[in-house]
Amino acid sequence: MFTDVYSRNVSILKQYGDVQFSIVQLPFVRNSGFEIENFKSKNSVNEKKLNNNITRAKSTVRELGFCNDWEYFFTFTINKQFYDRYNLKDFKKVLTQWIRDYRKKHNVSIKYLIIPERHQDGAWHFHGFIYGLPVSHLKQFKIGDQMGAKLAEKVQKGDIVYNWVPYQNKFGFCSLEPIRDKVKAVNYITKYISKGFDASVSELGAHLYFASQSLTRAEVLKRGTLQCEIPIDFENEHCKISIFDSKQYSTDLLQSIIIGRYDTYD
Repeated sequence: MFTDVYSRNVSILKQYGDVQFSIVQLPFVRNSGFEIENFKSKNSVNEKKLNNNITRAKSTVRELGFCNDWEYFFTFTINKQFYDRYNLKDFKKVLTQWIRDYRKKHNVSIKYLIIPERHQDGAWHFHGFIYGLPVSHLKQFKIGDQMGAKLAEKVQKGDIVYNWVPYQNKFGFCSLEPIRDKVKAVNYITKYISKGFDASVSELGAHLYFASQSLTRAEVLKRGTLQCEIPIDFENEHCKISIFDSKQYSTDLLQSIIIGRYDTYD
């Protein structure tokens, strides 16, 4: 039976570190013990809707952004004289292996969240968050250094921007800015994903983002049925998401508007 496989109208309350809460409303959630491939019916839930890559990537990036203590927002580029700027799959393997080797060589614990972006000509560069870099490997940009116009404007205003020298020597130009407002930084990344990834999702597949292992994830506080209407910050055919600032809303208040009923699904 359909009702044995899926629970309807499930709401999930999550806490993102000490920054925010979210309530995610889902029309259907698969119950534990039921494998998708073993449940096939003309009347079954549309799996394409339940597994929307864009929605999941946006949600996960937002979660990892809020739940980890990032130090820098970065932009990484690829020098065409060093590597193929058009081959994302191969470059991802090279970059992540280089970071693993870098950790071992310098005995540091670097964590990252990397999001690819495509230039108009199809070449790739990257944005994201990172922490754990040795300070001695960073060089602050100064007026007169070679850099793009937008970066030069920031430097002239007195903003602190760094170059990660080992990355530049290995791959190409990069810039790192200390994160002063995590909420603004994460919201910027999240909006960027929603407007830039639709055209590339079929090609990128699982490479909408790549991240270090063992990053901190959001804590699920409660699952169940929502008891009242709440403001919606994001909505599509797969889910509704409401965001709550932890400075304005308490855990007890948010838990009180969900009656816990579902604890048997994946």
